[in-house]
Amino acid sequence: MTKTYLPVKLKILLATVSIFLVGFTASAQENQPWSVNNSPLPAATGFVNDYAGVIDPPVKEQLEAKLKNLKETTNPSVEIAVAIVRTTGERAIFDYSLATARGWKIGSKEDDNPSALLMVAIDDRKYFTQVSKDLEDELPDGVVGNLQRQYLVPEFRQGNYGKGISDTIDAYIQTIESKRSGTDAPPAANTDSGRPIGTTRGFSGGFCCLIGVGLLLLIIFSNRGGGKSGRDNDRWGGGGFGGGGSALPWVIGSILASGSGGGSSSSGSWGGSSGGSDWGGFGGGGDFGGGGAGGDW
Repeated sequence: MTKTYLPVKLKILLATVSIFLVGFTASAQENQPWSVNNSPLPAATGFVNDYAGVIDPPVKEQLEAKLKNLKETTNPSVEIAVAIVRTTGERAIFDYSLATARGWKIGSKEDDNPSALLMVAIDDRKYFTQVSKDLEDELPDGVVGNLQRQYLVPEFRQGNYGKGISDTIDAYIQTIESKRSGTDAPPAANTDSGRPIGTTRGFSGGFCCLIGVGLLLLIIFSNRGGGKSGRDNDRWGGGGFGGGGSALPWVIGSILASGSGGGSSSSGSWGGSSGGSDWGGFGGGGDFGGGGAGGDW
């Protein structure tokens, strides 16, 4: 079978035309008229879309698991998405985030489709959370702004983008759940390992200190009362804690550590982390009217 070879000049011509067409297509896409209903970003690949590369994979997996769980366990289901970019260019972050929320069609197609989008522009140092019309009762503008200033801004100023976003999402979820349950409990203050820092830890720490003092007094009075026996040079040597005098400090230290939470970490109520491997896209809503709040850091 005879092979047909194209002339070199024709190959060069075809390659030039191909390059021109690719460049023309890309230019045409970039110069499309701005629309607040079309996303300036590519299609979402999960609940969390980090185009700036500032969130560590484990944190991203945990966020995906939280947001997936929120969608599956709420009725009507709540979809919250996160988008992180380097910059929104000359476009205000409000317009940019609104176009993304609508273009991605976050939320369900049902009449009641609560949803939100947390948008962060790293180089611009700006953020905005778009809240859909059906989620504004649970997340009114004032509450959203306060939560972002409390949880997002301090961490962002330290460069802890993953923690700032994760803590803010946790606060949103807790607020939504408390509103729907009728408790209206405000989100806990700054957290550590999933537990509030404040009265609970202070109480447990004080209680453990009392235990430690009680054990110390027990040692003192026991030593005063017994003295040495002919068969035992140390009252704690063979009995009691069964491991010599050094065992008791270890017991006290263990009690203090367990009470203060110093030796443990909690993954919270979400259990293990799971990624968005079964991502099926958002529900097709996009009913955003400009509700929400934002700012800079």
